[in-house]
Amino acid sequence: MAYDEDTAIVLWPEYFDSGRTRAQGRRMPLDLCVKDPRLDIMAKGAMILDLEYRVHDDMRYPGNWIAGKGCIKVEKGKVSKTEIMRSIGETLVSNS
Repeated sequence: MAYDEDTAIVLWPEYFDSGRTRAQGRRMPLDLCVKDPRLDIMAKGAMILDLEYRVHDDMRYPGNWIAGKGCIKVEKGKVSKTEIMRSIGETLVSNS
């Protein structure tokens, strides 16, 4: 399946930030999170899965809009969102 901006999965760095609680937006277990995750390493995780992606530096997570960390949008279809997030979490942990 090709990348489609309208159906792409949005992944925010806050999902993988070990300094945040679940209530503050963290979605992964702490063993798959790092302090201050970076978009370039998140994109590397999408590349490992052979998924098309786009980096959006100008977007802001609604629950942490003041930080303005951006996000990545990943194509939908090859694997589930959970598998994508797990792979990106593992990539972040191994590169930190």
